[in-house]
Amino acid sequence: MKKFNILDLCIEIETKTSFHCEVYDGIHGDHTILIKPNQLKPVIDVILESFEYCHLSAITVQQRNDQPDEIEVFYNFWSGSGFSLMLKLPVESAKLPSIISTIPGADFYEREAAEMFGIEFTGRNETPPLLLPDDWDQGPPFIAKKEKNG
Repeated sequence: MKKFNILDLCIEIETKTSFHCEVYDGIHGDHTILIKPNQLKPVIDVILESFEYCHLSAITVQQRNDQPDEIEVFYNFWSGSGFSLMLKLPVESAKLPSIISTIPGADFYEREAAEMFGIEFTGRNETPPLLLPDDWDQGPPFIAKKEKNG
């Protein structure tokens, strides 16, 4: 079996989609490719075509203190070695295409990211609540609220 190489995967993505992708080296111990939100579905199609076995392990989201106006979304995959797709979204209009038509198991992860970070996943019929109480009306709990000056 050929050893996993993140640069080779990036080249394959660029060859098959004509999208520029960037190997992101800002996360120690993780192979990460930075892509744009509109590239998500075609890039996932290439990933699924490229590996005999590929598993979406999680969709994780973070809002960093040094970047309060954006959130970072990671699609974490496993195919003999772990790697991630990283997308940066503005907090105020965080939207991504849903991938549940391609990877049905992404449903739980999308629902969690929608509920906790306010990401809108387009192309879904609905994104029902998952973890918060039914009467929760305080907005996404994991998005830092901006301090009002004055």
